[in-house]
Amino acid sequence: MNSSEEKIAEIKNSLRLRMNGIAAKAMKDNCQRYRLVYGVPMHELREIAASHEKDSSIAEKLWASGVREEMLIATMMIPNDKMSEDRIKRYAQESPSLEVLMELSRNIDTARMNDDTLLAWADGNDENTAGLSMLAAAKRINLMDDAHTEAMLSKSISLGEKASYILAKSCAEFIKGCIHDKRIKTPAIEERIKHLSQSGNKTSRLLYEEIMTEIKYG
Repeated sequence: MNSSEEKIAEIKNSLRLRMNGIAAKAMKDNCQRYRLVYGVPMHELREIAASHEKDSSIAEKLWASGVREEMLIATMMIPNDKMSEDRIKRYAQESPSLEVLMELSRNIDTARMNDDTLLAWADGNDENTAGLSMLAAAKRINLMDDAHTEAMLSKSISLGEKASYILAKSCAEFIKGCIHDKRIKTPAIEERIKHLSQSGNKTSRLLYEEIMTEIKYG
């Protein structure tokens, strides 16, 4: 067994020791796309990842497992210089859940990303990639110029009109980022999203409600 295999075996053993059957069943019922779920909470996954050096090849093997916890740890173990835009996009497309997509966005260095690329991803046909673009843009909104911020806001509202749950939640994160960024006035944002409250799409209405809650209480 080589060094990489030993580290992967250590990670898998750590997960088995922390397995929570009740939590695992609930998580698996919530997302059928995982191959396996251990039910380990996020803070413990971060502890496991932090106990190992970042390693691109180990991350790739963990990602390929289809196991919830291993995929989440994979996003934490990729060195910044190995997190290429192609890899980010592939991981976004392969993400089985909003949880994994959000953790991916949390662990990428969005300061190194290109706003034109994010806008192009938002314009694409893959909803997960569009969702990742919104999450990444929300993280780097203070680095975006006014034109890109406006373009991403328009796109987030447009996508919100027909979005799936994952995409709607991702769009909500960017719109909330715009609210806190304050360059686009809150009343203007409120006016632009009010039609979503009457949408026949349930996720669009949920998006509207989430944004209005953020405006009132955030």
